[in-house]
Amino acid sequence: MTQIFVILLSLTILLAIYLMTLSNVYGNGIRNNFGIDYLPPLNLDDTPLSLHVEFKPSMTKSYINEKRSLVFNLIDIDKNITYIPDFYNITIFKSEFNDGKVTENVFLNGSFISKNGTLILEFDSNEWKNVKRDNRYVVDNLNEQKLMRGNENGIIVIDAPKLDSGMYRLKVNIALSNHPELNKNVILKFDSYLSLGNILDLVIDDNLDKKLTILSFNDKIVNYDYDRQSRKISFEIPFKYNMTRIEEGFIYIHMEIKIPDTFKELFNSEEYLSTINNIAHDKISSASVSVDRYSNSSNIMVHFILDSNSLFKLTKERQEHLKEEAEMTLQFSLQPKNTTKILHKERL
Repeated sequence: MTQIFVILLSLTILLAIYLMTLSNVYGNGIRNNFGIDYLPPLNLDDTPLSLHVEFKPSMTKSYINEKRSLVFNLIDIDKNITYIPDFYNITIFKSEFNDGKVTENVFLNGSFISKNGTLILEFDSNEWKNVKRDNRYVVDNLNEQKLMRGNENGIIVIDAPKLDSGMYRLKVNIALSNHPELNKNVILKFDSYLSLGNILDLVIDDNLDKKLTILSFNDKIVNYDYDRQSRKISFEIPFKYNMTRIEEGFIYIHMEIKIPDTFKELFNSEEYLSTINNIAHDKISSASVSVDRYSNSSNIMVHFILDSNSLFKLTKERQEHLKEEAEMTLQFSLQPKNTTKILHKERL
């Protein structure tokens, strides 16, 4: 307790000093990045500093016990060296999907100290009874600032909240002082969107030969299904139809379906019918779906790729034709073309 009080007092003094000699510098990297982000560098006294943020691993399977980390490094990109901040002040928001709506809630909020510069927030999905033990923390009040100090490797283990697939928004303030190459105390301010991808194995009739793998680079996969009669795969991801952010051109959606050669009904199909939000994909963009039969002879990989133009069309169509508020999801489907019926909803 005494040590925590001393740390808190030191942080308060540091903050007071910064308020007297503060220089705020902003870096906006608000893009939809897949598990890793190098934010545009900020030039301080001709020193270009970039924040590197990364999920490890970049994609996860839900409901498995594993260590998942979020790594922060402040890097001089010219000299490729890592700066050691006085502290990182980090607020993380996570997009949640409940009752068909996407909301953004505080996931983690705290100040973090790493004596070697690299900060590693390690989320352990195993259950632990102790609230704090050897740099282990449970964040039980997300709106309350926590001061956390990493071990000799900059690692802070967080038992709660649990880190799961989804979309995260990071607001990172980094305090710097007494660096020989900088002439002033500064607070660097970075903003970023970062996705922790999701991997879903869908086993049909408990037969491992009929195992489909769906990969989302953006958000957690929800409402997934396989219709045996039509051989149709369908799944969704949460998606907030924010026209302003889409128009800024920062959003990029990438989904994949892996079909093994053991799944004969799908693997042997010559053509597929694919839809996005129940609209034939070529009505949105001819490039929105591609079928890769050659990279791996044992699998067919189907890619759904939506750029900002495609998402703009889908959002506009949704606004024009929905008479009542619908669930905030992007809907995807795939099936052999020779088993399908004519689509009645072909717009755009």
